[in-house]
Amino acid sequence: MSVLSKSQTIKSLIITNQFATDILLLNTPNEIWQYLAQNIVEKLGFDDAVIYTLDAGGETLSRMSGFEKKTSFNHDKSSNIEIRNTSSNSIVIPFNEGVIGKVAATKQALLVKDIRKFEGYIVEDETTLSELAVPILFKEQLLGVIDSEHARVDFYTEYHLRTLTALASLTAMKISQIIKVDGLEEVIENLEYANKIQDALFEIAELTFTTSTMGDFYRSLHQCIGRITFAKNFFVALLKDDGKTIEFPYAVDELDHDIVDELDQGKIFEQVAIDPQHLSITGYALLKDKPFLLYEKDIQKMLDNKELYILGSIAKAWLGVPFGRGDNKGIVVVQSYSTDFLFQEKDKQLLSFVAKHIHNAIERMAAQQKLQFLALHDPLTDLPNRSLFKDRMQHAFLHCQNNRQDNLAILFIDVDRFKQVNDTYGHHVGDKLLIAIVKSITTTLRNTDTLARLGGDEFAILLDGKIDYETICRVTESIIEATSGAFTIDGLNISSSVSIGIATYSDASESADQLLIDADHAMYKAKLKGRNQYVFFEALEEQNKSTNVKVEYDFDHAVKNLEFIGNYQPLIDFDTGDVIGAEILVRWQHPKLGLLFPDIFIPILERSGQIVQLDLYMLKLAVNNLKLWADWLPEKFKLNVNVSTSGFASQDFINYLQEQHLESAGVTERLCVEITEASLILNADAVKKHLDILKSLNISVALDDFGTGFSSLSYLHQFSLNYLKIDKSFVDDINEVSSKVLILDAVVNLAKALKIKTTAEGIETKAQYQKLKEIGCDLGQGYYIAKPLLDTDFKRFLLNRGN
Repeated sequence: MSVLSKSQTIKSLIITNQFATDILLLNTPNEIWQYLAQNIVEKLGFDDAVIYTLDAGGETLSRMSGFEKKTSFNHDKSSNIEIRNTSSNSIVIPFNEGVIGKVAATKQALLVKDIRKFEGYIVEDETTLSELAVPILFKEQLLGVIDSEHARVDFYTEYHLRTLTALASLTAMKISQIIKVDGLEEVIENLEYANKIQDALFEIAELTFTTSTMGDFYRSLHQCIGRITFAKNFFVALLKDDGKTIEFPYAVDELDHDIVDELDQGKIFEQVAIDPQHLSITGYALLKDKPFLLYEKDIQKMLDNKELYILGSIAKAWLGVPFGRGDNKGIVVVQSYSTDFLFQEKDKQLLSFVAKHIHNAIERMAAQQKLQFLALHDPLTDLPNRSLFKDRMQHAFLHCQNNRQDNLAILFIDVDRFKQVNDTYGHHVGDKLLIAIVKSITTTLRNTDTLARLGGDEFAILLDGKIDYETICRVTESIIEATSGAFTIDGLNISSSVSIGIATYSDASESADQLLIDADHAMYKAKLKGRNQYVFFEALEEQNKSTNVKVEYDFDHAVKNLEFIGNYQPLIDFDTGDVIGAEILVRWQHPKLGLLFPDIFIPILERSGQIVQLDLYMLKLAVNNLKLWADWLPEKFKLNVNVSTSGFASQDFINYLQEQHLESAGVTERLCVEITEASLILNADAVKKHLDILKSLNISVALDDFGTGFSSLSYLHQFSLNYLKIDKSFVDDINEVSSKVLILDAVVNLAKALKIKTTAEGIETKAQYQKLKEIGCDLGQGYYIAKPLLDTDFKRFLLNRGN
């Protein structure tokens, strides 16, 4: 390669530097190609310059830009030089054809001094005698070729070659930079678009959790779609009636409609019937079951051909995407009435993708709404259930308290002798009878009244608004009349009646729940008075008198139907940490009042004398469980049973244990009877006698709640006791410096001396547990170890702890 002269080098640098500066301001490849070709002609004095760029296939080149210099002479023989744009002259050159194809294939520049001597020259212009072609390369990647031809032999020089090569290199770098930036911008745009879609999909998926009604759901769905495409006019349509009609649960239309379902009633447009011979545009898309992007001219053509009809105005662009199958089929539609925004294929693809998720969300929301209905309504009668009734009752009660309404009344209704119907004819007949009774009651009520099924054969009615004593009586008497007599069920004439208890609001009313309880008590009084009548609740001097009536009334029935259940609280050995026993605690699973704890019913049963029967019930339950659990209970396991003062003194109690001992001594020896200090005081002689009998039967006895009531250390050696259960009040103060801690320590030491084991109750913290172990208690129980458990949970707890 020859060396350029100093002047040529300077001139080449000036041209390339200026070119480099100029193309900094250019933003597109086309602008650069054009400027390159023009700059070559103007600055290097070439007759022409043409830029060829690589085609997509990578095997041909196409003319991209071109300029040529033409000289014309005036009449006075002066000359004018004109540079013309020849970019429009299209030509495609394969690799290896002619000078340009050879340069593209070899990626090497060619300076041809005499074109006539170049093998494979493609003759385009007979006046061309020399040619210069330079590849445009970026990191060995071919972008194109710069080509120039001249009519004179040996026109192009080393200076031309080097300058053109430098310009080609600068061009390649700038073009590559633009391509990278454009590519990056496209990636960013696509990423942002994908993120927008992703956010919309997440939002749509969450709508079932963030919205409470179908109206809220559709409104939020509209907002989601509006964030990813133009959705000023939006509606959702669903196929109903086995595909015979279209319903519109949500629609917003700027020209024809603007009616959001504010009341969540699910009715927007009127239903549209689907007639295959006369389809609306929505019905057409649903029938074809594929997405449609239609512009005004498309819609007009289909209207002219009577393929469909339009309700309302013709949109400039209409985009609808069906979703779902069968009973869950529907369509989501967006439309534009302005040419400022016309949906594109991209929007169609987007909505098609999103529609699947819309379908899933609608299905989930519908299922959720159904579950909510089932959660608040009775499945047999579709009436509000106890939960919904109590909510409405609470609202009415608050309105009365705030003087927004004058009064309310609760009617508690129980179907008389309903159990006999079920036992005689079967539950399916009983269910149909309940439905018939509900229909009869409904005919007597006002639109403002609420009838609910509380469970089984119990119903309640909320009367609120403007009511007085006469109105309440009139409604109640109408109910009794409507439900008295015979109902025809499956060809059977079944007599029925109801008993009704009534409670009304007064300034002295404690709460809405108390009103319901009062009405329930009044209903029981109606039952006791002979049924088929109603009774108003009257507050009695003794607050618990009505409760007593109910508990006493239900007790025998509860024993017969095994409504009393056991909860089992584990007892652990402090030394080993093993579960060596449990205390069985009574609970009443009342069919009307729910789960009752002993502090509610034990005092009532003690006063009525029915407590002895409950003691025997729980003792039998304990014995039966010891037999059933024999395979998995630890060898020295004991089950503690609480027995009342009356129960422990009862001969029936002792007789049962003696009988069971004869039948299975191994079972009864696993029992531990827990008695209170009151038992020792009130029936000392009988208790001492029975303690001796239990000792002979190898049945352990524990003194419960030691430290309360008549606490006396003398009991510890006067009576044959095996365990001393320390009251929770001592355990609560165990980590404080107090006299109780000193007393506890003394009691534990005295009990050890008398060979009586001590049990600490109510252990709730690790600190209490550690302190009691340190003091020397033998056994412990409390929530820190385990709360009272159902039998299945207790078995799991014991076996897991053993493992």
